[in-house]
Amino acid sequence: MKRAVLLTGHFPDQKRRPSLLWVSHHLQKSGWHVTHVTVGYSWLSRLLGDARLTALDHRPKSGTAHPKPTLTTLFGYAPIHPVNLRHPSLTRLAQTMWPVFTAYWQRRIRGPLHQADLVICESGPPVLLAPTLARHAPDAQRIYRVNDDIRLLNAPAGLVAAEQANLRHFTRISTASPILARRFEAHQSVTLDPMGIPHALIAHERPNPYRAQPGRKIAVCAGTTQLDMQALERIAALRPTWDLHILGRLKSKPLRRANIIWHGEQSFEATLAHIAHADIGLAPYLDKPGIEYQVSNSNRILLYRHYGLPILGPDRLCDPDVPSLLGYNAPNAMDLCEKAPHRPNMIPDWSELARRLSQNGVTDPPSDVSIDPATTSKSRVKIVPALASSA
Repeated sequence: MKRAVLLTGHFPDQKRRPSLLWVSHHLQKSGWHVTHVTVGYSWLSRLLGDARLTALDHRPKSGTAHPKPTLTTLFGYAPIHPVNLRHPSLTRLAQTMWPVFTAYWQRRIRGPLHQADLVICESGPPVLLAPTLARHAPDAQRIYRVNDDIRLLNAPAGLVAAEQANLRHFTRISTASPILARRFEAHQSVTLDPMGIPHALIAHERPNPYRAQPGRKIAVCAGTTQLDMQALERIAALRPTWDLHILGRLKSKPLRRANIIWHGEQSFEATLAHIAHADIGLAPYLDKPGIEYQVSNSNRILLYRHYGLPILGPDRLCDPDVPSLLGYNAPNAMDLCEKAPHRPNMIPDWSELARRLSQNGVTDPPSDVSIDPATTSKSRVKIVPALASSA
């Protein structure tokens, strides 16, 4: 049995299902054993009331567990973890203690790493462990999976610097976004490996969770990452006949408007039902330079596209390859959202991403897998093979 170690900030049993949880599922289904390591929490998480802990219905237990023969889970509260304390001096002081964080995790993961054929490290705090991964899994394929631009997630400057410094410890950099890929073009192997959706699960019909109200439109925002509250408020004010249903955890108090309905963190099943029966998909990401990567990386946008919803978001997200995505300032954007027919898009299954991350040798077909980000444009791309490995 081949063995994979996944390092991520997510929990294996959380309500929201991000990409590496689907990758883990499909690796196990194809015969791999997965060790899922949840990294990036410390005593500060409890002290500061870390909102990420609301992804669970219970407090996570520290230690190692074996929920099934194909899955081992590791979690623990390190003495400290990389966090932006919103005060430069305090953040720099905390950074001097980051070696304690890496030492804490090194002791706990070196055993699984010694047996690993494949190591996948997700962007964020886990990247600090890159030297440990190379030291204890020298023969494994070590992939840095870039699902987010950590600069836009309020990461401390030291973590952003460590991300670049530690790239040399990975055999491959993988991302779904050409925009993110360009940040890592100095690495010898950068591949574009698209995100997916769970085809088998989505195939089932779900009851309508909304109460029918004649003359009103249902707009859903299936996630609160990088949420622009002001944009939501503007949409609600300009379209009082829309009911805006927001799914996901919040770090601040919710807006109080009659046509904004807050649902909190929801199961993936509930999220699918809300998207499947909505009229409009909302993508109110913070309108910052660099947020464009969410066009290819956002799970909610991919699900909106699968169900054919017209999508409303900041202008900088607009992409000719995604005509259903309309910018706030496009002529009659909201009118078009109300009238547009649903046009479903074909999105790959998550099993395809799992295959691309775990396969041995050159990708097949390479034209669907790997693109050289240095030459990527809307009109021309240069195809390169993914790195062969022992995984």
